[in-house]
Amino acid sequence: MNRMRGVIVAGTVVVLGTGGALLAGCSSSPDEAQLKHLDELKKEYADLQGQVSAKEQTKATLEREIADKNARLKKCHDDEAIVKERLAK
Repeated sequence: MNRMRGVIVAGTVVVLGTGGALLAGCSSSPDEAQLKHLDELKKEYADLQGQVSAKEQTKATLEREIADKNARLKKCHDDEAIVKERLAK
């Protein structure tokens, strides 16, 4: 019984000591290096968002151009069909 109590006390001391060491190593606020890194990441994120927006605008422009060309191609095919029909008469 005394041996079991000694093991429990020793285990409790180890757990509390480890927990205290972990809590002492943690701070409630980031240091300067972490803040600088966070600012750099925010700037990089903003730059990447700008690039994404530019690429989306380019994509939209190209899709409009493709739609225009497809419409002209369809008109050409329709005109060709009309001419062939009239020549066949």
